[in-house]
Amino acid sequence: MSIIAPFYPQFAKSKELSEDIIGIVFAAHPLGQFISSLILGKLITHDNRQKIMIIGIFLQGLGLMLFGFLYYFDDYWVILLGSFLARLIGGIGASMFMTPFYAFIPQLFPKSIEEKIAIAEVSTSLGFLGGPILGSALYQLGGFVLPFFFFAGCSYGLAGILIFFSKSLDVPEVDLSQSIILHQSIQNQESIIDSDFQISYLSLLCNYPVVISFITNTLTLSLWTFYNPTIAIYLLEQYDIEEEYSGYWISINAASFGLSTLFISRIKSHKKFFMYYGLVISGLLQFYMGPDYTFTNLNPKLLYTILAWSIVGFTGGFPYVLTLPQVNQILTKDYYKYPTQCANIASAIFNASLAGGELFGPIMGGYLTKWYGFQRSSSLLGFTVLICCICYLPYLFFMDEKIARLKAKKEKRAGLKE
Repeated sequence: MSIIAPFYPQFAKSKELSEDIIGIVFAAHPLGQFISSLILGKLITHDNRQKIMIIGIFLQGLGLMLFGFLYYFDDYWVILLGSFLARLIGGIGASMFMTPFYAFIPQLFPKSIEEKIAIAEVSTSLGFLGGPILGSALYQLGGFVLPFFFFAGCSYGLAGILIFFSKSLDVPEVDLSQSIILHQSIQNQESIIDSDFQISYLSLLCNYPVVISFITNTLTLSLWTFYNPTIAIYLLEQYDIEEEYSGYWISINAASFGLSTLFISRIKSHKKFFMYYGLVISGLLQFYMGPDYTFTNLNPKLLYTILAWSIVGFTGGFPYVLTLPQVNQILTKDYYKYPTQCANIASAIFNASLAGGELFGPIMGGYLTKWYGFQRSSSLLGFTVLICCICYLPYLFFMDEKIARLKAKKEKRAGLKE
């Protein structure tokens, strides 16, 4: 998912694609991921999740292969439409892997959700760290096409491995057996309670804690993806860092994110406060990404840019890792009879928020950089994040008490009717 950031923008620019159009190309991946995640939240079951994940990995490989073939074309519209289609297919594939994967963490490991998500995010951070580094190394070795063909081959290989081991994966290990039995028992109980009941996305739009958690995580991803179409170009134009080396600098963000997960996995309470503090610090650091002289009184230096970029990777990890357990906790309070649906919907919301950040981030980054330049566009992103932090305050201090009072009133009325 992260290999195109170091060198695709320069390739696209050489084919006369502008920064705003490059941002739209980057946004095609999360567009497919966003739509697919919400649909899969209603469809995934214990029986079909492996098939969905295998198809997802295969589609990601197909998207990467299509990117590699673009090198052999020069027509503007072929490059634009081919890039958009390749990213769209990759986004659908990513969703088909990630949504069932995250949905089963709360069900199989209800007492250690944060720990298991942190392990998953360490893998993610290694991917975001290794993607630009390996992409740059392969680019130096074999040019534009080699990184895409190499990782496409890896995707097909992984899909084959999962197909080969799919039967053995159906047999749970000893330490998971009770969780699997419990999960199946819960599914049976849910079907007995109300087989027709479905948690509606429309009703969740009125649930402020869910909505603000979704927005928070969307902005968190925007803090990273905002710079996908522009940071490699900025490093080249401002600091003379060539595209074959920019991937090493870009990967520092992923390294600091991986480090943050070691701390986040130990957080068992006050999750929403840690999410909030991470977002506030990340928002303030956007003014130093350029840095913007108007707000910081600092002239552009590589040290300032890389420090801000790396610390954002660390602080952004808090809302990123804690959103899924937080949303799952919110839903299970309201729909405690339907824990399986809660886990599926929480995973769908989480993945949709990731896709939302990947969707809006590159588009905003491309257009704002084109209009205002890199430094000022970073500051505008910082203002947006700080406004979100203000909107988060009611949930941080007041919403829990209000929700508890409303729930108590509902239960009291139900008791009187009985």
